Amino acid sequence: MLNNFFDKFIFTSTLKYTQNNFYLIDIPFFIAPTETLTSLCEVQDIEFHKKIYESVKKNTSENLMKEFGAKIGNDKKKQIDFLNNFFIASGWGKIQIIDLQLEGKKAIIVLDNSPFASKLRGKTQLPADVFLRGTLAGIFSKIFEDNIDCVESECVALNNERCKFIIKPKIEFDFTHKIVMDQLSQE
Repeated sequence: MLNNFFDKFIFTSTLKYTQNNFYLIDIPFFIAPTETLTSLCEVQDIEFHKKIYESVKKNTSENLMKEFGAKIGNDKKKQIDFLNNFFIASGWGKIQIIDLQLEGKKAIIVLDNSPFASKLRGKTQLPADVFLRGTLAGIFSKIFEDNIDCVESECVALNNERCKFIIKPKIEFDFTHKIVMDQLSQE
C-alpha cells in the first residue's frame, strides 16, 4: 500500500513500474529525495527562479496537461481535483484550493507541509516553491485557456505560517509590487 490515491491505480493496473520507470496512466513520473530539487530552490538568483518557473509552466501546460487531459477527460473541475490529489499523494504537501473562480480565471491555493519550504525555512530570501508555482501556472493556463501566472505571496521558507499562491491572468498582476516583480517576467 502506497496511499489511497495511488492504491486505486495499482488495483486497476494503471500505476506501473516498467523499464525502471514509474507510470501513472501511462504518464512517467519519479520518486526522488526532496534535496534533489531543494538545492535548486535555495539558489538566491531571481532570474534563475524566473527561468525555472517559465520552463515548468510551459512544459506543464503543453505536455503534462495534454497527456492528463487525454487520460482523464476535459471536465475542468475533474482535472483540477485529479491533479490536486495527484500532487498531494506525490508528497508535495497538503494543497487546498480556497478560492476557485472558473469564469474569472482566478484561484487562491494554500499549501501546508511543503517539503521545499520547510527545508529552506529561514535560509532563503525568495519563496521556495518555484516548481509547484510553475506547475500551477501551467495547469491553470490550460484549464482556463489563457496566459495564467502564479505568485507565491506567502511562503514557509520566509517564515510565514503556510504557503499561499495567487493564480490569475498575467495582465491582472500589479508589477509595482516587489513580490510580483521578483517572481514574474513582464514580457
